[in-house]
Amino acid sequence: MTISQLSVANCPLCGKVFQKKLRNQCADCSRDLDFLLNSCLDYLRKNHRSSCEEVSAATGVTKEQLTTWMKEGKLLLSDYPNLHYACASCARPIRKHKLCTDCIARLNKDIRELHAKERPIQVRREKAVSAVGGFQIRERLNGV
Repeated sequence: MTISQLSVANCPLCGKVFQKKLRNQCADCSRDLDFLLNSCLDYLRKNHRSSCEEVSAATGVTKEQLTTWMKEGKLLLSDYPNLHYACASCARPIRKHKLCTDCIARLNKDIRELHAKERPIQVRREKAVSAVGGFQIRERLNGV
């Protein structure tokens, strides 16, 4: 017979102790967030082309919470053309991923450049190790 373990935590929003289930917050905060989400969705149904600032001003929901819901997929950006959130690197408005296309391209370019600089150093290290005369399996196979 096994006893299920009671998993409790403090709610990150209000600090109350609660039993952890599917959500990482207490039932009261979950209910409040669900109410706010539904009020945002109702507002967006009536004002389809509203921006984040307009939704925030009309519903009282913070832009950070709107961004969280967009990233979680609770607010579908394909349904609301003027909703967006900021790129994590340059703060340019984007509608998917964490970085804009320019920042992704810059990051990929930087990675390629670092890899190109690192490769000759790695080759020199390998040559230095083999010149020192460490044991090599192919020497043993060739009968040296």
